[in-house]
Amino acid sequence: MERELTKNFIFRWFECGLSVEEVANLCFVSVRQVTYWDKGTEIPPVYKRLMRMACGRELPTIFKAWEGWRMKNDCLISPNGVMYDRRRIEALAIIQVERSERQMAAFYWRKKLGM
Repeated sequence: MERELTKNFIFRWFECGLSVEEVANLCFVSVRQVTYWDKGTEIPPVYKRLMRMACGRELPTIFKAWEGWRMKNDCLISPNGVMYDRRRIEALAIIQVERSERQMAAFYWRKKLGM
């Protein structure tokens, strides 16, 4: 069986890495509908976005500040390509807490010394 490589098939399989069954379950449509999309019927934008979110190519952005961020496996990827895994995010939080504690201690001594 020869399959025509339509832009929808390329999007579903190569860009998102989703099978026909996975897309059908994700979008609450039939397998037949997904095969129609693969043959060239236009995929509704909401389903395309849902597929991009499911494979981590897009995060649901409510705020403009998060546009361009995405997920890949277990990493959060910034718009400029920097990867943050769980350990790195936790380390950044610890550094921030330690810095604020040092700043509060310095502020306390400045106030006590009348600076």
